[in-house]
Amino acid sequence: MSETRPDPHTDRFTPIESLLYRHSPLGFWGTTLAVFTVSFGSFLLICQLTQRPAIYEIAADGSITFPSVVWIGFVLSMILTTALSLSENGTRLWKAVEADLILTLDAGGEAAAQALAAGVPVSWRGRYLGFFFAGAAAGLGFNVFMIVVNVGTFGLYIQSIGLWFLVFAPILYGLGVRAGVDVARESGELKRIVREHLVVDLYHLDRLHVLGRIGLRAALSWLLMAAVLLLFVVDPTQMLVGIVAVMISIAGGLIVFTSAVRPAHDQIRAAKAAELERIHDRMALLREPALAGDVEAASALAGLTDYEIWIEQRPEWPLSPTVAQHFALYILIPVLPIIASYLFEKAADLLLLGGS
Repeated sequence: MSETRPDPHTDRFTPIESLLYRHSPLGFWGTTLAVFTVSFGSFLLICQLTQRPAIYEIAADGSITFPSVVWIGFVLSMILTTALSLSENGTRLWKAVEADLILTLDAGGEAAAQALAAGVPVSWRGRYLGFFFAGAAAGLGFNVFMIVVNVGTFGLYIQSIGLWFLVFAPILYGLGVRAGVDVARESGELKRIVREHLVVDLYHLDRLHVLGRIGLRAALSWLLMAAVLLLFVVDPTQMLVGIVAVMISIAGGLIVFTSAVRPAHDQIRAAKAAELERIHDRMALLREPALAGDVEAASALAGLTDYEIWIEQRPEWPLSPTVAQHFALYILIPVLPIIASYLFEKAADLLLLGGS
């Protein structure tokens, strides 16, 4: 008896983080806040119970300082929360744009677009687990490194904040690796759908604006995660490092955005070139009669000239003005950690040291 192979269009499964949001009674933002509370709240609880380290220390002059590991725990909790919420947000995006995306495709592309919004192909389940466990192994390796370098024994490690890292680092690393694979999978599916099924109607290019919205959301996800990661490297005393990191983040956002819309851009250019070639062939046939005084040929030639100009002026990128404006604002998101760090530093000087 032959084994039935899964159909990539119909056999799909829902990732565990989407199931969490789907069955949570708290809604999107409530669930997101709950994830952060569980993550960072458990970090603070372990700090408080073990006092290794304490959440804060009071210096001889009465000033309050926070150990650097508390900041690391906060940022890692932000990364975990952002990763889970962006994954769910991406799932909701596909469902929101499904109908508009189908309008841009031929009959064969409808099933592919519906499948993209339905979840992850069952054939990817094994790869998902494999990449998650590979990331989790890296997270455990991080803990081994911390034990060897800082603590020395496993017993001492789990009696400190190391217990939190032992639990959360494998989850964070595993989800991070799997998320990277998922982004590549979704991007590949979308490009394949556009390449094989996109219908370019030069009279209705506004229908392709949905691809611009998809690219915008992908870039927003990248830029938000980059902004959270930049919290690790932002230091008001080392602005050059921060500026370089911001430029890399912005460049990544541009690449993510253009990779989503470039396949459609290439097809629009090809459609324009084909239509212009057809116009020029027709104009070549009418040129001689028009020069010979044929009024109908001259009128048709004038009409073709106007049509040629109209075709040449058709936009080549599937972007609405709103998408372009939003992207121009989103590209500034990685700058926010530097601004926030600078303002925090100034506020700390003012409140704790009496600086101006």
